[in-house]
Amino acid sequence: MEKISVGSKLRSIREERNLSQRELAQLAGISTNAISLIERDENSPSVATLQSLAAALNVKMSYFFDDHEPSTVLHVKAEQRPAITSKGVRIEGLDGKLSRQEMEPFWVSLQPHSDMGERQVVHTGHELVYCLSGKVEYLIDGNIYELEAGDFLLFEAHLPHLWRNRTDQPASFLLVLQASGQAGEPVKRHFSDYPSVLHIGKS
Repeated sequence: MEKISVGSKLRSIREERNLSQRELAQLAGISTNAISLIERDENSPSVATLQSLAAALNVKMSYFFDDHEPSTVLHVKAEQRPAITSKGVRIEGLDGKLSRQEMEPFWVSLQPHSDMGERQVVHTGHELVYCLSGKVEYLIDGNIYELEAGDFLLFEAHLPHLWRNRTDQPASFLLVLQASGQAGEPVKRHFSDYPSVLHIGKS
């Protein structure tokens, strides 16, 4: 699998936005030291941290996974998926992007007793989950939903939610984040010389 340097991408977009590490830390609700460690690739961010950074920078999570011009067809082989691994969680994204893409698919693998973090997240649009193996637990707006292999889950993503594996066995699932119908509008309002404009939108 291709190794992703989250640090260089984070530093690039932070400088593009003319933000100091302290300013970005305040926007994302994490420590300045955490930003520094991530940018030096000395610490891999958790899923919750990655989503907080994406939200603070107003980009989709795909910004940290790919660096390509939009395409009309994406055919991604398993061995070509860019990946990020942290604390028992592995996330693999697409190696590319469609023009005006509103769906963000990810393959997520969870080691036993691993999760996305304690912080619940909210975002625009809908979230689709398909459990591939093992058991995945979703906490959505205070309610627990248990998924086994073959189960689907679809919900409005403005509801606070998180996912986790509370079992002694590994689990994996397909996660599809769908942005609102206005997802393309922010792109048009940004200058084209901003590299991250292709990923603009809420995570």
